[in-house]
Amino acid sequence: MFSRLFHKSLSQQRPQDVAQANFDPRVVFHYGIPSTASILAFDHIQGLLAVGALDGRIKVFGGDNIEGILISPKQASFKNLEFLENQGFLASVSSDNKIQVWDLKSKQIASVLQWESIITAFSVIYGTSYMYIGTEHGMVYALMFDSEDRKIKILPYYVPTNVISEAVGMSLDQVSVVRVLHQPCSDGNRQDRNILKTVDYTLLIAYENGLMVLWDASGDRIVLIRDHKDIELKRKIVASHPNDPKVQLSDDKLDHEEEDKEISSVSWASNDGSVVVVGYVDGDIMFWDLSTADFPLDKQVKRLSSDVVKLQLSSADRRLPITVLRWQANKSGGKLFVYGGHEIGSEEALTEMMLR
Repeated sequence: MFSRLFHKSLSQQRPQDVAQANFDPRVVFHYGIPSTASILAFDHIQGLLAVGALDGRIKVFGGDNIEGILISPKQASFKNLEFLENQGFLASVSSDNKIQVWDLKSKQIASVLQWESIITAFSVIYGTSYMYIGTEHGMVYALMFDSEDRKIKILPYYVPTNVISEAVGMSLDQVSVVRVLHQPCSDGNRQDRNILKTVDYTLLIAYENGLMVLWDASGDRIVLIRDHKDIELKRKIVASHPNDPKVQLSDDKLDHEEEDKEISSVSWASNDGSVVVVGYVDGDIMFWDLSTADFPLDKQVKRLSSDVVKLQLSSADRRLPITVLRWQANKSGGKLFVYGGHEIGSEEALTEMMLR
């Protein structure tokens, strides 16, 4: 069979006679999920699931048993993977800080943008081709994928870190952005600015050191600031079993007894963006009520004691970091999916909790 492929018998063909250009093996078919799968993305509208692997492959699954595989020119793992929903494109951020937009129809990369600093956060605004990235230096930038020009464009907008640093009284130049989320209740509006278009939204920016800022991009202003150092916790829920959580009164004073409480994961916990759930490296989970965002900044801190609830999946002193948080709303309240939070040394598992 191989002699037919090379049009010569194997006895007549020497290894050095095979041109390297004619010997470039590629994956044509692949069944199942890649063995080094590490990240997932889902298009809710088209019902597509993307699975990213450590070797740079992306497997895409759709209805009617449709499968396709995307292969990066360079073998590199993915830090982020998100669909531009219902548009036929998939955005990824590789470990070497390349932002790639994939054309699902042609199974090829439509555009690549190499970022100079380390990308620590990435999000696509739902229903648009606009993206936000956060960096190791506390900066947040806006990008857009132009499907006609097939190019990722850097928009003339960024969140000025110096304004936030001045408001919180600390430098954020060396503090990584962990997450940038578009607030669900913010409508946004498009404005033509020269050739480029900018989408204005309210953003939740979470920093590695535990600081969270709600930022109004249309007015270039801070709407709300949250920091664990400013609260005295009144309610704590310890869930030794997911179906048997216990509410306890707490004397925890987090303002002076702890240093930076590092954020590891963030998710909205309401459809209107009024509650955010935050996972921490020490295994804690906190629900933050953001409904005081309409209050003046100097009056928001006075209400913090009633705006936070802490959840612990284990009463152990040393717990695994919360690496994944996903919230799913339903009629009775919602489900929270958590990876991490159990005692260090225990078997890692995905926890599903019903919260009302």
